[in-house]
Amino acid sequence: MDGATSTGTSRPARLTEPGWPLLPLRLFLGVTFTFAGLQKLADPGYLDPASPTSIHRQLALLVPASPIGGLLGLLQPYPDTVGVLIALGEVAVGVGTLLGLWARLAAAAGAMFSLLFLLTVSWHTRPYYYGSDIVFLVMWLPFIAVGAAGVLSVDAWLARVRTHDPRRRALLRQGAATGLAALGALSTAGLTAWIGRAVGGHAASHPPTAIATGEATIVARADEIYQGSAKKFTNPRSGEPAWLVHLPAGGFAAFSAVCTHAGCAVNFQISDQQFACPCHGALYSASSGAVIGGPAPLPLTRLPLRLDGDDVVVG
Repeated sequence: MDGATSTGTSRPARLTEPGWPLLPLRLFLGVTFTFAGLQKLADPGYLDPASPTSIHRQLALLVPASPIGGLLGLLQPYPDTVGVLIALGEVAVGVGTLLGLWARLAAAAGAMFSLLFLLTVSWHTRPYYYGSDIVFLVMWLPFIAVGAAGVLSVDAWLARVRTHDPRRRALLRQGAATGLAALGALSTAGLTAWIGRAVGGHAASHPPTAIATGEATIVARADEIYQGSAKKFTNPRSGEPAWLVHLPAGGFAAFSAVCTHAGCAVNFQISDQQFACPCHGALYSASSGAVIGGPAPLPLTRLPLRLDGDDVVVG
C-alpha cells in the first residue's frame, strides 16, 4: 500500500491539506476566545457598576471615543445584557472552533467580535499593528473560508454520518452534538462564574481610603511620600482608585487611577515616572497625566489638591 490510507490518500499528502497546517492557529483562537469569555464571567467586577473595569464603565468610556459610538450609545442602557452576551458569545466561538462544530459560523462570529473590539478598545492604538484585535480579525478569515477543513472536526464526522444515515437521523445527530456542546459550554461558564464570584468577592483588595473631613479629603502627610514616589488611595468622593504623586521637582499631583481606554486601574512606575495600564498598555505621564503611549484617547483625570499644614488634601 506504500503508506496509502483506505481512502487512497497517503498520510504525507493528507498532512498538506489546509486543516493540518491551520490546526495550531485554530487551537490558539479556540483556546483564547474560550478563556476570554470564561475570564469575564469569573471576574466579580465585570458586571459590578461600582468597578472601574466593569462593562458599565467600559461602555461609558467607549461611547465618545469609538467610531461606532452611536451604536454603543443604544446599548449603553443595557450593560449587563451586553456583557453577558459578549462573554457567552466568546465561549461559544471558542468551543465551536475547538470542536470543529459549525466551524465556519464560529469563525464568522469570531471575526465579528474581533472587528467590534477593533472599533472600540483598540481603535486608538498607534501604530495600528500594536493592537491585537486587527490581528485576530485577519486570523479568522481562513476559517470562514474552509472551517476546520475536516481535521479533528465534529462537522466532518457528521458529514460522514450523512453519507450512511437517512437525512432525518443525520439531522438528529447534528442537533444532539450541538446541544451537548452548548450544555457543556454553559455548564463550564456557569461554574466558572460561580467560582470567580465566590473567590473574588473575598479576595479583592482595595487601597487605603483617604480620610474625609468636611470639604477636604486628607490623602497623606506631606513627609510620608518622598520625592519621585507615589501613594495609591481610594477617593471617597467617587469610590475609585487614585494616585498621589510627589513630583521629582517638588510639589504634588493627584490623578484618577482609572485608565481612559477601558477602565482598568493603572500602576505607577517609579523608574520611568509614568502610569502604565496592565490591560492594554496605555502609558501616562506621572506629572501631568497626559497620554504618552498606547491606545488611551484621553489623559487621566486630574484631581484638585492643596497643602493644609502638613497634610495633602484633595478637594
